This record gives sequence, structure tokens and C-alpha cells, in this order.
Amino acid sequence: MPKTEIAPFKPYIYNTGKIKFDDVTAPPYDVISKELQEALYKRSEYNIIRLILGKENNYDSPASNKYTRAEELLNKWIKENILIREPEEAIYLYLQSFTSEGKKYERLGFISLFRLPAQKENSQIFGHEKTLAKPKEDRLKLMEATKANLSSIFSIFEDGDKSIVNFITDSIQNNKASKISEFADDKNETHKLYRVTDKKLIDFIKTKMEDKSIYIADGHHRFETCLNFRNYIESAGNNNKKINADYCMMYFAPINQDGMLILPTHRCIINKKIKLENFINEVEKNFTVIPSDAQNIVGDLNKNKDNSSFGFIHESGKYFVISLKDTVGNAIDNPLERLDVSILQNYIFKNILQMEDSDIDNQRFILYEKDALNAIDSISGKNNTCNNNKQEKIEAVFLMNPTKIEDVTKIASLNLRMPQKSTFFYPKIISGLTINVMYDS
Repeated sequence: MPKTEIAPFKPYIYNTGKIKFDDVTAPPYDVISKELQEALYKRSEYNIIRLILGKENNYDSPASNKYTRAEELLNKWIKENILIREPEEAIYLYLQSFTSEGKKYERLGFISLFRLPAQKENSQIFGHEKTLAKPKEDRLKLMEATKANLSSIFSIFEDGDKSIVNFITDSIQNNKASKISEFADDKNETHKLYRVTDKKLIDFIKTKMEDKSIYIADGHHRFETCLNFRNYIESAGNNNKKINADYCMMYFAPINQDGMLILPTHRCIINKKIKLENFINEVEKNFTVIPSDAQNIVGDLNKNKDNSSFGFIHESGKYFVISLKDTVGNAIDNPLERLDVSILQNYIFKNILQMEDSDIDNQRFILYEKDALNAIDSISGKNNTCNNNKQEKIEAVFLMNPTKIEDVTKIASLNLRMPQKSTFFYPKIISGLTINVMYDS
């Protein structure tokens, strides 16, 4: 099995003499709404949004479009010293402080380059999500134009002896790492970025990472885009020999820390006209159904987090906790099919609600919502904004428990793919901290 190879690098970083990080950073491109895109555009003429998710214009053409504008802006910001290339190769420590359900957490990780596996080579990196052609086509056009990794891919790894966690903590506490920036974002999450340039420290972490299996937490489309771009550069031969596409920029976070959280993504149902009595009768063939109410539904679901259970809310105002019967669950051997999201899809969405795979993939009857209270409110009459939906009436809600991280790594190691929206690693990593340009300017 080939070893995991990471490498220090010299990214471009915003010039803190001219720029405040909180003005120019942004969430990952795929969670940015039109409203947030507009707000980030207004926040700063140098916000990373203009590179990772540029606006489309009516007059766009193959020669002038959001991708070519991203290339022009990137080069302009470098020329104007808005972005400055780091003078020394380094590995970057990245800490996020945040609150979830009233509890404070800090997640530790580092940003470096990751050597992409060669074509047809066995690899130590594993994904767990299906990818779609359209997002990969979009990201590839952006990468072809800018020839840069504008955002880090988010990966996780086992750190049983906490050697990497201790390395990060010791480097900061004993001033072996120099602070670049500390700022809070719109969600009041704090981001701290440090650089480590000492070669002995870098060699230590490179050696420690060699035998690690890497699991993609977020950024599957961008990772596959990096592979596609590398293959394209290789096929182009000597004309592109100055572009180093063999590595991608990646954020690595140890699994073994309190700040490693996976949150659930809830399902809001539209356009299905579920008749409650008929639905419950069908559900009871494979599940136990226990009544609940608005005040207790989340707590009742949490009590069943070790079983395959869902909270179910009907537009009639009825609340239930639905749990898979042991006789059914014990007959399921495949770890992918044992996931809560898989059971929900296979037993309820497909069999009872008669959804096809294409319906689920294209979100024909489903809206996804991160916040349980928003999902509950969307059906209780307080609002109708499940996932910012303002057109469709929410007819039912399925509340989910979070996917266990050990299930993520097990399924990824088997090269299986989970249903979409199975995991939500919280918080997302922010874009705009480091930019990896793949050529020497």
C-alpha cells in the first residue's frame, strides 16, 4: 500500500497589512446562497467569493465568463500585493472555536499539500459521498482557468496516540508556530491560522502521516476535480510541465478530538400528500412507532440514537419516533444499508412513499435542513422556510440522528458511497485562508 505523502508549500495569503481576514473569507462555495453571495460581494472587492463563486452575467461567452474573471482577479490581486506569496515553505495550523447545543468546542487541524495518487495506483485516501457531473464540470473549469486550489479539501484521519493533536497544541503553546491571523466570522466561530516553518517539525508531521488512511469529510467534488485536472495536465505533456498538479491543498483534522462533530441533516417532504393513517400502518410493518410532541421530539429521538430511529412530524400536527424493529435490523449485514439514512431511503422513501432513485438524487420531494428547530417550525405554521424554501408547502419532516464517525470511516474504507446528505461535519472550513497556485509566478 503506498504511503500518504504530505508536503509543505508556499501559498498565497491575504496581505494583512491591507486586508482583514473577516472581510475576505467565505464558507465553501456549495453552501453559499444567492443572498449570501451578494452580501459577500458587497463586503469587500477582494472577498474570495469573487474567485470561488463568481457572478454570472447575461453577456457571458466562452471567452469571457465567471471563470476567466476569476483568473483575471487572482492575477490582479497578486500584482497589487493584495495576495502575497509566503517566502518559506510551511505547514499551516488551523484552529476553529465554535459552539454546538450550548457547548464550546475547538477543532484542531493543519493545512498542507497532499500528493494525489497516480492513475491506477492503490490509494490511502477514501471518499464516502457520491459525486455529480455538473459540480465537477464547474470546478474543473475554474481550476483550468486559475490553475489554483482556492479552497482546501477537508479530510480526517485516525490519531489514536494523539501525536498530531499534541504536535499542534505544543507548537502553539511553545511558540514553535507563528500566528498569522485570528478572527470571528458571521456565525461567531473563531478562526486561528499559524505557520510552521521549522524543517524538523515539518519532517516529524510528514513521517507521522505516512501510514495514515485519509478520509474525505467535505470536498469530494473538488478532490475528484483535482484528479481530473492532474490527468489533463499529464495528457498535455511538455506544454504544461511548469504546472505542478500532482498535489492538492488539503486540511487534515484528527478524528480523536472533542471538536470533531458530525451533525444530522433533516429531511422535509414536499408534494407527497401523505395520508397519516395509511402511512403509519405501512411503517409499523418494520418499525415501532411511538407518539411524541413538539417539546419532546428532539429529546425522544436522541434517546434512540443507538438504534435506527427517526423523528416524524406530519402536517396534521402529529409527532412520532419511528424505530427499526430488531428483527429487521439484525438481518441487515451490509454496513452501508445499516445507516439510518439508508434505512430511511430504502424502507420509507422508496417502499412506502414510492420515490425513485432519481427523485431522491434530484431532490424532487425532499428539502434538506440542518437546523431541527427550523424543520419543526416549517411544519408547525411558524414559518415555511425549511432550507430557505418559500414556495413549497412542507407536508412532513423526518428528523435524523447524526451519522457515527466510525461508520463514515468503515464505509469509506470499503469504497462504498453513502446517500447524499449523510454527513455534516461541523463547522465547515472557511475559504480564503490559503491559496495554492500550481505554477511559479
